Amino acid sequence: MRVARTLKNAASTRFPELLLAVLLCAISKAPLAGALYKWVDENGAVRYSDQLPPSQTRKRHQQLNSQGIVLTTKDAAKTPEELAIEAESKRKLEEQQREEARLKAIQDKQDRVLLLTFSTEEELEHARDSRMEVIDSVIRLIAGNIETTQGKLDQLTDRAQSSYTSKGADIPGGLAQKIEHFQRKIESRNAQLQLKMDEKEKVRQRYELDLERFRLLKSASN
Repeated sequence: MRVARTLKNAASTRFPELLLAVLLCAISKAPLAGALYKWVDENGAVRYSDQLPPSQTRKRHQQLNSQGIVLTTKDAAKTPEELAIEAESKRKLEEQQREEARLKAIQDKQDRVLLLTFSTEEELEHARDSRMEVIDSVIRLIAGNIETTQGKLDQLTDRAQSSYTSKGADIPGGLAQKIEHFQRKIESRNAQLQLKMDEKEKVRQRYELDLERFRLLKSASN
């Protein structure tokens, strides 16, 4: 015997619990009664039946026992758009996890090298000071070269001013070429000086980070 009674708009019925109880009672007394299904139709009405309509199989529904207790809940099948969003989110999560694993491997390697290279903070600070001194020596050399070149340029420009420009005469080609040569040389040396100054700052920052990391690793191992 098939028992399939659909309660229209049960959510708005005055006594939905009583009607459900009556239906459950009828189903429980039916000798071949199957599962009782519950779903919400396209109009927002709660419906019950001992058979699930084919149109509802891919939509959200619940299976109840004869006492009205929910046995299973099946969510609605995801749309292609939802599946695409889910796949993209999964891809991004996996990509993030791979990147985190890569960075961790790099950090672990750097930590091992740091602990193998230095035994104390003093050793690390000494290495920093030695490296900074090497860079400072190069900076002093470049600065001295700039100063010397600037002196030669000043002599040439003074000569051009006193002998030619002040008299309204054109600066001879040879003298103009020398002035331009020393100007370009100073520009080049200034660029080299700036690079070394930048390198010095990067080295200082790197050693500060190494020192902080070294202290953290040592405290964790104690």
